[in-house]
Amino acid sequence: MEKKQHELFELATYAFNKPRSKEREEAFEKLLSFSKPYSYRENGELSSMIIDTSFHVYWKEAKLKMSGIGYVASYPEFRGNGSIRKLMTDILEDNYEAGTALSYLAPFSYQFYGQFGYHYAFDQKAYTIPAQEFPKGKKTAGQVQRRTVSEELFEDMAEVHDQVYNQGSLVRPQHVWEYYFKHKAQPFFATYEENGKILGYLIYEFSDTAFVIRECVTLTQEAQAALYRFVSSHAASFEVIKWIAPSNVFLEYDLAEPSRIQLQLRPYMQARIVNLQAFLKVNGQPEFAARIVDDILPQNNICVGPETDEPEEMTIGAFTARVLRENKAILREYF
Repeated sequence: MEKKQHELFELATYAFNKPRSKEREEAFEKLLSFSKPYSYRENGELSSMIIDTSFHVYWKEAKLKMSGIGYVASYPEFRGNGSIRKLMTDILEDNYEAGTALSYLAPFSYQFYGQFGYHYAFDQKAYTIPAQEFPKGKKTAGQVQRRTVSEELFEDMAEVHDQVYNQGSLVRPQHVWEYYFKHKAQPFFATYEENGKILGYLIYEFSDTAFVIRECVTLTQEAQAALYRFVSSHAASFEVIKWIAPSNVFLEYDLAEPSRIQLQLRPYMQARIVNLQAFLKVNGQPEFAARIVDDILPQNNICVGPETDEPEEMTIGAFTARVLRENKAILREYF
């Protein structure tokens, strides 16, 4: 790892209280291979950093450019020096010029990032299910196979992932699959195949007495039943089955006794439109009239929606959240 990258890694591990390890350093280096770090120095010493990762998200039969904000960190002796505000402003201005339509982040404080135009926009559903209560599924014509990490595995999962409902979620090229599920984490994998075609996949982990579902994505009822059967076959070895799922999952409807589970709807990521014109080019005009106020990017301060209606004044963040929710956006990812 280069000296500058190592400096960023040292700040990240210190600020987020993460142990240093070769695996963690390799994952960080992989992230930087498709991201742009922004750093601030005071008297020649690294004080703060943010990593801007370039993604695309699915939106209305298109793929929009999205800026994923992460690793917002400062050493404690430099906090409050205005560096994060400068870096966030630089990132947003650069992404506006690049025609980036959206930006997402997982906040430590919703109010803090609200000052940069971000707004709470995505939910997650957290399931904790007694292992014996998980849907039993059924035996089907196809078969479930446990898989090891390989280029072929990621290609198989990508083929399934591209076909399910993903509006608002990440497009996952090979390097994104590798980063999330080879470098950042090393979970287990299983796929469901029928007549030579992969129709579903399961990404899962073991955590003490919990079987943890990371993702369960299926194209058919048979694939879902088969993968549920695979999960429930672990019930004798675990006390609970946990799944933090996107908001459009309704596992509770498949349970014999739904009152026996714990289910939480959790506020998740914030979002903001970065380049409003780039977003509207794909999305089209909203069905409501709004006068946009963007304190960071005044280029976005325009009126949108039907010209015959009286526009409501809205921050760029509030407008973003309303449009995402009205268009039933979801987010599968664990940033």
